[in-house]
Amino acid sequence: MAMLRKLQQGGLLTGLLVAPLLRVALAGDAAMRGAARAAAGVESAIVFVGSAQCDWDDSTCRPGQPTTAQERIVYAVEVSTDGSLKPRPELSVDVGGVPAWLTTAQVAGANCLFVSRLDKDDILGLPLSSDMKPELPGSSTPAGGQYPVFSAVAQGRTLLGANYGSKEGASAVSYHIGSGCALQLAQSIPHHGGSNVVPWRQADAHTHGVLPTKDGLAYACDLGMDTVFVYKLLSDGKLQEQGRVQTPAGCGPRHAVLHPGKPFVYVLCELSQAVLTFQVSEHSPLLTLAQTSSFVPQGASAAGSKAGEIVMLPDGSALYASNRQGRNTITGFGISKDNGLLTKAQEVPAPAFPRGMTLALGGKLLLVAGQSKTQLVSYSVQPGGRLEATGHSLTTGLPPFPAALAMMP
Repeated sequence: MAMLRKLQQGGLLTGLLVAPLLRVALAGDAAMRGAARAAAGVESAIVFVGSAQCDWDDSTCRPGQPTTAQERIVYAVEVSTDGSLKPRPELSVDVGGVPAWLTTAQVAGANCLFVSRLDKDDILGLPLSSDMKPELPGSSTPAGGQYPVFSAVAQGRTLLGANYGSKEGASAVSYHIGSGCALQLAQSIPHHGGSNVVPWRQADAHTHGVLPTKDGLAYACDLGMDTVFVYKLLSDGKLQEQGRVQTPAGCGPRHAVLHPGKPFVYVLCELSQAVLTFQVSEHSPLLTLAQTSSFVPQGASAAGSKAGEIVMLPDGSALYASNRQGRNTITGFGISKDNGLLTKAQEVPAPAFPRGMTLALGGKLLLVAGQSKTQLVSYSVQPGGRLEATGHSLTTGLPPFPAALAMMP
């Protein structure tokens, strides 16, 4: 348990995902509310929220506390186009471990929820019912490394994952997705060694995220090594290394997003609190650094802060990065239609310790989870990508110390 709590300093225990709420007629009052929303033209979605536990860098955290029963539950919240948030306890489920990451996929006509259970070193595959309730018991598969913290679906048939590791156990992994949302480990590729630029975070390899692309590549961010690994996903589900890209020293690459229409990859630096813009070569799978964009205002202190998450609008016009603890902000960047470079557009206050975030309802809303005060907050995405607070915030019907990650397309 001490190791589990120690990992919170690195921002590991996370999990939120958004699944579209199909307008299924529910019994009683729920059906009446759904009909009223439909008549008014209001869309809604179900957001599953998993506990991130408290982070040692958070001044409100009391390290060493045992994991609570609530921290093992994936909670459900309904979000509407006006940003309103409503707990949906009937869709919540105890997954039996700390849900470090949640991912959904539609595979062979079935909706699946994949739960990275950090304290179990496994991935739990759960089918989703027609009303989006995760169906237990599901099936568990060894993570192929230590401390699974991320997963993403590649080409509709493979789940890619990242194991953060400790002194060992960091790796990029791939799994076959089978019937009933069951997984089979295809390959685990260990990562070794750290850059040691930031000794307390980079003494060893720490794989933190994997970004799949439509053309069969995958970019694995290793925070400890200051490296982005470039892999090719083979037809048998295994990964073949194509090369490595070094980030600026002390960047600590955490997660990345891919532009939907231009050859650019944007990497979030957790430690240096910046976004790196990489151009993808036409003739090589390797990346070329084109721009470094800090989201700490000029003259402001970056001390005590660390980045949490990065998301991009579906049309590729803007992206957002969260910054935790010292600053507690969301920074929005506009993306040039001509050259893919970033221009800082705004910085807005975020709930205390915004570990993660996700877009909802096709990019109409941005959801941000604050760990310190157990909050889920919504922002409206305006034309041009600017954010406006909706005024809606939820503090009940959530797990302690929530964090927001992944969205079901």
